[in-house]
Amino acid sequence: MHSEKNEVKTITEIPNLQSKMKLLRQNLFSDDISKSKNRLWVFKDKLSVHDTFNDFGYLVSIKISEYTAILNEYDSNVANKLLKLVSDYIIEYMDENHLNFEIVRYSEDNFLIFVHELNEEEVEEHIVNMQKSMSNYRFKHRHKVFNLTFYFGVMQYIKNESFSSVLDQLDEKLFLNKL
Repeated sequence: MHSEKNEVKTITEIPNLQSKMKLLRQNLFSDDISKSKNRLWVFKDKLSVHDTFNDFGYLVSIKISEYTAILNEYDSNVANKLLKLVSDYIIEYMDENHLNFEIVRYSEDNFLIFVHELNEEEVEEHIVNMQKSMSNYRFKHRHKVFNLTFYFGVMQYIKNESFSSVLDQLDEKLFLNKL
Protein backbone atom coordinates (compact mmCIF):
# COMPACT_ATOMS: atom_id res chain seq x y z
CA MET A 1 0.00 0.00 0.00
CA HIS A 2 2.79 2.43 0.93
CA SER A 3 4.57 1.72 -2.36
CA GLU A 4 1.41 2.53 -4.35
CA LYS A 5 1.19 5.94 -2.70
CA ASN A 6 4.78 6.74 -3.60
CA GLU A 7 4.17 5.58 -7.16
CA VAL A 8 1.15 7.87 -7.54
CA LYS A 9 3.09 10.78 -6.04
CA THR A 10 5.98 10.15 -8.43
CA ILE A 11 3.66 10.00 -11.46
CA THR A 12 2.01 13.29 -10.50
CA GLU A 13 5.43 14.95 -10.16
CA ILE A 14 6.46 14.10 -13.74
CA PRO A 15 4.63 17.04 -15.41
CA ASN A 16 6.21 19.39 -12.85
CA LEU A 17 9.68 17.98 -13.55
CA GLN A 18 9.08 18.22 -17.30
CA SER A 19 8.06 21.85 -16.89
CA LYS A 20 11.21 22.58 -14.86
CA MET A 21 13.38 20.82 -17.46
CA LYS A 22 11.79 22.88 -20.24
CA LEU A 23 12.46 26.11 -18.33
CA LEU A 24 16.05 25.07 -17.63
CA ARG A 25 16.59 24.27 -21.31
CA GLN A 26 15.10 27.63 -22.34
CA ASN A 27 17.43 29.44 -19.96
CA LEU A 28 20.45 27.44 -21.10
CA PHE A 29 19.84 28.31 -24.76
CA SER A 30 18.73 31.95 -24.28
CA ASP A 31 20.86 35.00 -24.89
CA ASP A 32 21.32 36.99 -21.69
CA ILE A 33 20.67 40.40 -23.35
CA SER A 34 18.14 39.86 -26.12
CA LYS A 35 15.07 37.65 -26.48
CA SER A 36 16.91 35.44 -28.94
CA LYS A 37 18.64 32.11 -28.65
CA ASN A 38 22.40 31.88 -28.10
CA ARG A 39 25.34 30.22 -29.90
CA LEU A 40 25.07 27.12 -27.75
CA TRP A 41 21.58 26.49 -29.16
CA VAL A 42 22.99 26.50 -32.70
CA PHE A 43 25.59 23.85 -31.90
CA LYS A 44 23.35 21.68 -29.69
CA ASP A 45 19.97 21.91 -31.45
CA LYS A 46 20.38 23.21 -34.99
CA LEU A 47 23.46 21.27 -36.06
CA SER A 48 24.50 17.64 -36.03
CA VAL A 49 27.57 16.43 -34.13
CA HIS A 50 29.54 17.08 -37.33
CA ASP A 51 28.48 20.77 -37.39
CA THR A 52 26.23 20.26 -40.39
CA PHE A 53 22.63 21.41 -40.64
CA ASN A 54 19.81 19.17 -39.40
CA ASP A 55 17.25 20.80 -41.71
CA PHE A 56 17.05 23.20 -44.65
CA GLY A 57 16.01 26.80 -45.12
CA TYR A 58 17.59 30.23 -45.42
CA LEU A 59 20.10 31.76 -43.10
CA VAL A 60 20.14 35.53 -42.70
CA SER A 61 23.12 37.17 -41.06
CA ILE A 62 22.47 40.66 -39.66
CA LYS A 63 25.17 43.02 -38.40
CA ILE A 64 24.22 46.18 -36.52
CA SER A 65 25.84 49.13 -38.27
CA GLU A 66 26.61 51.45 -35.36
CA TYR A 67 27.32 48.86 -32.67
CA THR A 68 31.13 49.15 -32.46
CA ALA A 69 31.07 52.96 -32.58
CA ILE A 70 28.46 53.09 -29.80
CA LEU A 71 30.37 50.55 -27.71
CA ASN A 72 33.64 52.49 -28.12
CA GLU A 73 32.12 55.91 -27.49
CA TYR A 74 29.84 54.97 -24.61
CA ASP A 75 29.78 51.70 -22.70
CA SER A 76 28.45 48.17 -22.85
CA ASN A 77 25.15 49.17 -21.18
CA VAL A 78 24.30 51.48 -24.09
CA ALA A 79 25.46 48.91 -26.64
CA ASN A 80 23.38 46.23 -24.90
CA LYS A 81 20.33 48.49 -25.05
CA LEU A 82 20.90 48.81 -28.80
CA LEU A 83 21.17 45.00 -29.15
CA LYS A 84 17.92 44.52 -27.26
CA LEU A 85 16.09 47.14 -29.33
CA VAL A 86 17.25 45.59 -32.61
CA SER A 87 16.44 42.05 -31.45
CA ASP A 88 12.99 43.06 -30.20
CA TYR A 89 12.29 44.82 -33.50
CA ILE A 90 13.35 41.81 -35.57
CA ILE A 91 11.26 39.39 -33.49
CA GLU A 92 8.21 41.66 -33.61
CA TYR A 93 8.53 42.10 -37.38
CA MET A 94 8.92 38.37 -38.01
CA ASP A 95 5.98 37.52 -35.70
CA GLU A 96 3.70 40.18 -37.25
CA ASN A 97 4.44 38.76 -40.69
CA HIS A 98 3.78 35.20 -39.46
CA LEU A 99 7.19 33.97 -40.52
CA ASN A 100 8.58 30.63 -39.40
CA PHE A 101 11.96 31.62 -37.93
CA GLU A 102 14.51 31.17 -35.19
CA ILE A 103 16.76 34.03 -34.14
CA VAL A 104 20.18 33.66 -32.53
CA ARG A 105 22.59 36.26 -31.20
CA TYR A 106 25.62 34.59 -32.67
CA SER A 107 28.30 37.10 -31.74
CA GLU A 108 28.54 40.51 -30.18
CA ASP A 109 26.77 42.49 -32.92
CA ASN A 110 25.65 39.65 -35.20
CA PHE A 111 22.26 37.96 -35.30
CA LEU A 112 21.51 34.86 -37.35
CA ILE A 113 17.94 34.23 -38.44
CA PHE A 114 16.94 30.79 -39.68
CA VAL A 115 13.91 31.20 -41.98
CA HIS A 116 11.73 28.34 -43.20
CA GLU A 117 8.87 27.89 -45.69
CA LEU A 118 9.87 30.79 -47.97
CA ASN A 119 11.96 31.11 -51.11
CA GLU A 120 15.07 33.30 -51.34
CA GLU A 121 13.25 36.20 -53.01
CA GLU A 122 10.60 36.25 -50.24
CA VAL A 123 13.25 36.11 -47.51
CA GLU A 124 15.21 38.99 -49.06
CA GLU A 125 12.04 41.02 -49.54
CA HIS A 126 11.10 40.63 -45.87
CA ILE A 127 14.59 41.52 -44.67
CA VAL A 128 14.77 44.60 -46.93
CA ASN A 129 11.31 45.71 -45.71
CA MET A 130 12.39 45.17 -42.11
CA GLN A 131 15.63 47.08 -42.77
CA LYS A 132 13.73 50.03 -44.26
CA SER A 133 11.13 50.18 -41.50
CA MET A 134 13.72 49.79 -38.73
CA SER A 135 15.76 52.69 -40.13
CA ASN A 136 12.82 54.98 -39.28
CA TYR A 137 13.36 54.25 -35.58
CA ARG A 138 15.75 56.21 -33.45
CA PHE A 139 17.81 55.20 -30.46
CA LYS A 140 18.54 58.07 -28.10
CA HIS A 141 21.23 58.18 -25.46
CA ARG A 142 21.64 61.43 -23.58
CA HIS A 143 21.72 64.06 -26.33
CA LYS A 144 22.81 61.82 -29.18
CA VAL A 145 20.37 60.07 -31.51
CA PHE A 146 21.25 56.94 -33.50
CA ASN A 147 19.40 55.19 -36.30
CA LEU A 148 18.66 51.50 -35.89
CA THR A 149 20.39 50.26 -39.02
CA PHE A 150 21.92 46.99 -40.12
CA TYR A 151 23.33 45.29 -43.15
CA PHE A 152 22.68 41.66 -44.03
CA GLY A 153 23.40 38.63 -46.17
CA VAL A 154 21.11 35.73 -47.08
CA MET A 155 22.14 32.17 -47.96
CA GLN A 156 20.20 29.01 -48.55
CA TYR A 157 21.38 26.01 -46.54
CA ILE A 158 20.52 22.35 -46.97
CA LYS A 159 20.53 19.35 -44.68
CA ASN A 160 24.03 17.99 -43.99
CA GLU A 161 25.72 21.12 -45.37
CA SER A 162 28.65 22.48 -43.40
CA PHE A 163 27.68 25.33 -41.07
CA SER A 164 31.12 26.94 -41.29
CA SER A 165 31.00 26.90 -45.10
CA VAL A 166 27.65 28.70 -45.11
CA LEU A 167 28.94 31.22 -42.53
CA ASP A 168 32.04 31.93 -44.64
CA GLN A 169 29.86 32.64 -47.68
CA LEU A 170 27.55 34.80 -45.58
CA ASP A 171 30.49 36.80 -44.22
CA GLU A 172 31.56 37.50 -47.79
CA LYS A 173 28.04 38.70 -48.65
CA LEU A 174 27.98 40.86 -45.50
CA PHE A 175 31.27 42.46 -46.48
CA LEU A 176 29.99 43.23 -49.99
CA ASN A 177 26.66 44.59 -48.65
CA LYS A 178 28.50 46.87 -46.21
CA LEU A 179 30.39 48.62 -49.02
